[in-house]
Amino acid sequence: MKKILVIQSRTRPEMVEGEQGEYTRALAGTEYYPVFKNALDASIPWNMPEQIIEDAAGVIFGGSGEYDFDGGRAMEDPARSTSQAILTQVTPLLEYIFQNAIPTLGICYGHQIIGEWKGGKVSCDPTQKKIGSHEVLLTDTGKSDPLFTGMPDAFIAQYGHKDSLTTLPEGAELIATGAQCKFSGLRYGPKMYTFQFHPELTAQDVTRKLLLSPGYLPEGVEPTDVSKASPEASTLIPRFAALLG
Repeated sequence: MKKILVIQSRTRPEMVEGEQGEYTRALAGTEYYPVFKNALDASIPWNMPEQIIEDAAGVIFGGSGEYDFDGGRAMEDPARSTSQAILTQVTPLLEYIFQNAIPTLGICYGHQIIGEWKGGKVSCDPTQKKIGSHEVLLTDTGKSDPLFTGMPDAFIAQYGHKDSLTTLPEGAELIATGAQCKFSGLRYGPKMYTFQFHPELTAQDVTRKLLLSPGYLPEGVEPTDVSKASPEASTLIPRFAALLG
């Protein structure tokens, strides 16, 4: 078995453990297993990225329901300032990954971390904010990418975000979009992708997370009202793993 490093950006134990279970499940059946490190762990030698990665075949930057790059918050709000602290802390790792073309996935908050680092603008954009299951549309570039070989041009994926990229980051190519999400998927190079949606989540996961995260849904809307199955999106992490061999 080979390992994939997963960088988490969470502190709530139930959310940390839940995410770990989701990535473990997503990689089941592949020749890879996840190893987790937390971006908020100051004891990790972030300025020595080769020690962090060790022999990992790839890296995944996971999501976070706790921190925002904007979120409609004041600059001094801890949830916003912590995002900048996280970005500063993981910058040496990002530099090493891109310099060495290490296969990478950025998921939701991870999509925003990489996008912000690459000069994209992350904003609290009400027109793109969404929760639950939504359609993803592959661009012509996405349709020809090996990651999506054999997939339909449109599929359902699970979303949960307040912030969104509102400009294209440097070096990124648009591979997936949507009616409410202009930059749903980006490619930065061979085997280097980021998604605003969550391929590791099922509709049941979304329901559970919404019950643990009040405030994401309007009053009177139940989690089951906004979620549906996303079988095609659930193949993307195994597809990414298959590209690593």
